[in-house]
Amino acid sequence: MRYFLGVDGGGTKTQAVLVTEDGRLVSERTGGPTNILENGEEIFKENMEDILKPLLMKAKGEVISCLGIPAVGEFRDSERIISRIVESTVGLKPSLVVNDVVVGWASGTLGRDGIHIVSGTGAIVYGRHGGKETRVSGWGSIIGDEGSAYHIGVETLRVVSKQLDGRLEKTELCDFVFKKLNFKDHYDFIQWIYDPHSDRRSKIASVAVLTYEMAKKGDKFALEILERASEELACAVITAAKKLELSDPLVSCSGSVLVKNEIVRKKFEEIVKKSMNAKIVTAKLKPVLGGVILAMKHVLGDIPEAIIRRLEEANEMI
Repeated sequence: MRYFLGVDGGGTKTQAVLVTEDGRLVSERTGGPTNILENGEEIFKENMEDILKPLLMKAKGEVISCLGIPAVGEFRDSERIISRIVESTVGLKPSLVVNDVVVGWASGTLGRDGIHIVSGTGAIVYGRHGGKETRVSGWGSIIGDEGSAYHIGVETLRVVSKQLDGRLEKTELCDFVFKKLNFKDHYDFIQWIYDPHSDRRSKIASVAVLTYEMAKKGDKFALEILERASEELACAVITAAKKLELSDPLVSCSGSVLVKNEIVRKKFEEIVKKSMNAKIVTAKLKPVLGGVILAMKHVLGDIPEAIIRRLEEANEMI
């Protein structure tokens, strides 16, 4: 029997699933981040081993795999290098290695023409139209990922710092952040941000939830931050559609910012639909099952509807 393995890597967590060739779920694992540029090779190897080894032990036949990993396509020979590291770590030579946005695209469009946007810890857009494909945004936490939870968190902490020293008028946002993160003074604030022993990217991304809470209460700075995030995300999608020459694209969304933050989602949809006749949906399947779809398409071509239905059932179980 053949098995299909899908992996959805991320800047905060990584999920993997193993299914049978007829689409039935065998097992699922969730572990730590696997962005080799942000987290380093050792953490990447450690987390991939923790996630993949238990799944591979459950496979009683050939494993066809698609790994959606952050940073693929962002450094030279990334696919080959990541494939080699995974093979040396867990003994599996991946069938496909793609950027994690590609498995998100497959989960949102079921492998059909369209555009997918991820806005979680990071942000990136990917689309296909016939034989053309494109990526927009996703330049990483230092110079890009505009509209992501990390970017929202950075902008929020920047406003808090200005409120602390008087460059901006003080609003409830500052006190709310201090209360929720248990800061007594600015020393705690600085230590929390610059602590070299913490996962700074994931930690700062978590601040986006606080920004959202304050925006719902009407804080003007929180609302401005989320409005700019919406504009950045919409700009990335519109740019991808133009590059692919899609005037009425299917646009699927995943990631906490666009799925759970209705302020960002509403503004994002308004901007995109003002520019083009887009159908905007939340991805029906979790991105990790997009990895399964790509692995299946790699050997089967078109996937039978019966298998898609079983993957939808698996989606409810993971």
